[in-house]
Amino acid sequence: MPKKDTAAAVIGMLSTAGAQTRRAAVEAEPASDIPAAPSVTVTEDPPATVSTLRAPVLPVAAPATEAPRTLRLLPATAQRLREAWLEAKRDDVLLTAQDFASELVDEALVRRRRSRAN
Repeated sequence: MPKKDTAAAVIGMLSTAGAQTRRAAVEAEPASDIPAAPSVTVTEDPPATVSTLRAPVLPVAAPATEAPRTLRLLPATAQRLREAWLEAKRDDVLLTAQDFASELVDEALVRRRRSRAN
């Protein structure tokens, strides 16, 4: 590919050859034709009033009926849980981490209830 002549391109961009074919820009009206804004004089101060605003009454929050769905695990426990989920996922490709963890916790809670009952 031939090298582009950048000097000619720059001269072409700076050229005014087409300026004569363009219509002259319409000049805006001179600023002296614009009417001046009327002046306003305030003769007396308006009376000032002060009122106290009542603080809005905040509704009392009802005790939470649902448990939070997010739990923080110790790093070692989280790692073991992830490894167990990946192992179980080999047998069930559609098994989600949420489903696996929920089933695991449910089973643990059932075992804990049984051990306390005995």
